Amino acid sequence: MTWHVYIKEMIDALRDRKTLVLSVMIPVLFNIAVVLFMDQVFLAEKKETYKVIVKEDTSQQVLDWVKEIKDIEIELADDPIAVVKAGNAQAALEVNSSFASQLEHNQFPAITVYADSSSQKGSTAADKIMKQLEMKKQQIVQERLAANGTNPKVIAPFKLSLESISEKDDMSLYMITIFSQLILVLGILMGQLSVANDLFAGEKERKTMEALIMTPVNRLHIILGKWLAISTLGIIGGIFSLLTFVTVVTLFTDKLSKALNINENLFSFVSSLGIGIITFALLTATVLMILSLLANTMKEAQNYTAPIMSIVMIPYFLLIGLSPNELQAKHFLIPFMNIFALIKQLMYGIYEPINILYVAGSSLALMAVCFFIAYAMFQKSKWVLGKS
Repeated sequence: MTWHVYIKEMIDALRDRKTLVLSVMIPVLFNIAVVLFMDQVFLAEKKETYKVIVKEDTSQQVLDWVKEIKDIEIELADDPIAVVKAGNAQAALEVNSSFASQLEHNQFPAITVYADSSSQKGSTAADKIMKQLEMKKQQIVQERLAANGTNPKVIAPFKLSLESISEKDDMSLYMITIFSQLILVLGILMGQLSVANDLFAGEKERKTMEALIMTPVNRLHIILGKWLAISTLGIIGGIFSLLTFVTVVTLFTDKLSKALNINENLFSFVSSLGIGIITFALLTATVLMILSLLANTMKEAQNYTAPIMSIVMIPYFLLIGLSPNELQAKHFLIPFMNIFALIKQLMYGIYEPINILYVAGSSLALMAVCFFIAYAMFQKSKWVLGKS
């Protein structure tokens, strides 16, 4: 009988155009939009030009230094600071006209850089100029030390450099990871929300639940059929989200597709992520059933699910600053957090069977508890029929 209830609920859900739009079309379009936005905005190679304003009597030596910086344009004005304040330039330089002479006589000439710290372009332009001038200052120090017979290594006793241990494009892979977590989890939830609210709160509001429980079908079969229908739509939403994400990244992006590179371990990637999607969909289906049973109307059910969905996203923000190598067993054992940890690890090409077992086991354990609670509620008319 569970199978008949399941088929009936699936047919009703898929027959409803609203369900198809909310469960399939919106997640697919959302995934495409997110991937293309990420590729075109965050990872696009932008060529920004920064305008720097100086006075006509500015030292030529300083101007030559600044001209060595890429993407910097120098323009003259009587009041450079006023031009920056008006938003017509990103930075201004104030340099004494006798800068070169003072520098030659070992005096202490000053260079002042003006920029709007609240402007991203202004801060970037100021950083570029400051780095260039700092480099020139160090060169002059070394020249003076050498002229006085002092080894420049006296003030630079060692060389400092920073190297990434990752063989891939760190930024591209990082962007893939943080967006893929959102895309897959939201794809599952968006596939379930509307149908979960409708199968319990919706039927109570339409007064059709009473007729359903009066049939000779055992209540366990009824709730199992509805739970499987909600879970299936969540799994479909997750799979569609995964397929569209991988397809768009592979076919329509360059940097992202190189960073993803799942071809070498395609089976491990798909099977591991598939286990995570299925177990997460089964778990969230039970939680949504409980919330829908608590509600008497569709609107009330939506009011319950909105804050719950916000709580589900808390683990995403807790893990966003951790690298996959920093993830511990506890991250894969905590339900709702484990799906985010698993996706992050898989996107970096790390396949740990024990972590997949942790994810499946902990999610199914909580699912069993939640299903027991939902079934206990479904046994009582107070929750099944609502206010009457």
